[in-house]
Amino acid sequence: MEVEVELGRGARRRLEVVEDPYPHVVVATRKEVVHGWSYGYRDRGRRECSAERILLNPYNGCSVGCPMCYARGFKGYFDLWHRTGVVTVFKDFDLKCARELDGLYVASCAYLSPITDPFQHPLEGKYGLSERTAYAFLDRGLPVEFVTKCGSNVPARLLDRMAENPHSFAQFTILSADDEVGRAFSPGGSTAEEQFRAVRRAADRGLYTVVRMDPLLPGLTDDRRSIEEVVARAAAEGARHAIFSVCDLDEPWAQGTLRVVEERFPWALEAWRRVYRWRRGSRVEADVRYRRALFKLAREVCTEAGVTMALCMEFERRGSWFRGLNEDFMTSTCCEGKETPIYYRSSLSERFRPLEGCNGNCLACAKGLQRPACGSRKLAEASALKLRDYRALRVSRGPTLDPYVAR
Repeated sequence: MEVEVELGRGARRRLEVVEDPYPHVVVATRKEVVHGWSYGYRDRGRRECSAERILLNPYNGCSVGCPMCYARGFKGYFDLWHRTGVVTVFKDFDLKCARELDGLYVASCAYLSPITDPFQHPLEGKYGLSERTAYAFLDRGLPVEFVTKCGSNVPARLLDRMAENPHSFAQFTILSADDEVGRAFSPGGSTAEEQFRAVRRAADRGLYTVVRMDPLLPGLTDDRRSIEEVVARAAAEGARHAIFSVCDLDEPWAQGTLRVVEERFPWALEAWRRVYRWRRGSRVEADVRYRRALFKLAREVCTEAGVTMALCMEFERRGSWFRGLNEDFMTSTCCEGKETPIYYRSSLSERFRPLEGCNGNCLACAKGLQRPACGSRKLAEASALKLRDYRALRVSRGPTLDPYVAR
């Protein structure tokens, strides 16, 4: 079987689908691998991520199959997955990443993965791209973090390697302690019990471990009992931080998500209709008053459980500016709970090491809440970094970075 993908500017490509062990196509990794967040803080405040990350997506599309996944709104290979369920695998992604890292003097923590699950089954078992990409960072002295709904598929050997770096950490998404919710909204992921056991496996190795109820689902997981069931159990298994958001709806995934609610949880449908009132373009977001009340509840639950909490990409509009709600609800020093400094080296033959005096919270520097230790305008402004930006950063003397000079 062949599928067709539209790659932009009218370009189309036909690809042969590999059916075993899960429908996918394999393409060469041509685009630059190393890059940071899509938005900088100066982009009307649309960055709420505290620290720099190198965002890594060795797969476009995901066998977990969450109906509310925002990747369904992206173009290219993500759209191919949304339309057909076929995942794109980027051949030699880890090797290209390693080559790009070898040309850098300054780098940040690896993030596997911001869009689709890095340990999705069974493709990660076949290709191992996420694990090998993680080693590309760890072998060079750099930390790694991952976010997964497939905790049972994370190799113990990778956790052991990550534990060697004090700034590596693990995040596990648990939508609900009720597996009926999990089967509906993350059908290809691990069960809640498997995720809790994965939290324990990571925590037992000394890794800072985070649990995410990301997103919360109106009428299903937005009550005290549902939040307590996840947070209290996660804390008992060793999690130290929790992250929350509320499900957003946009045209590419709204109908499919609401169909799941209507078919599997019809009693909750009225709650969804009541909550989603704030329209931004084609996107419908939950009423900000509802979100504020829910995040206050989540903060209370986390405080009682002895864990810190933060929000993921939750804003309220102030004219044309996006104000992050973490300013009102976060109880940690950064959104992911774990402070991860910028890393640097003086020579390309050296391993990377953490920048002294840096806590990695570039967003706090951009907001004027702290003085940057790096001396880099691009970093201190919490900019959206591309590979060329990373390549331009240098260390001059000691731990101080030269001001950014574009090449």
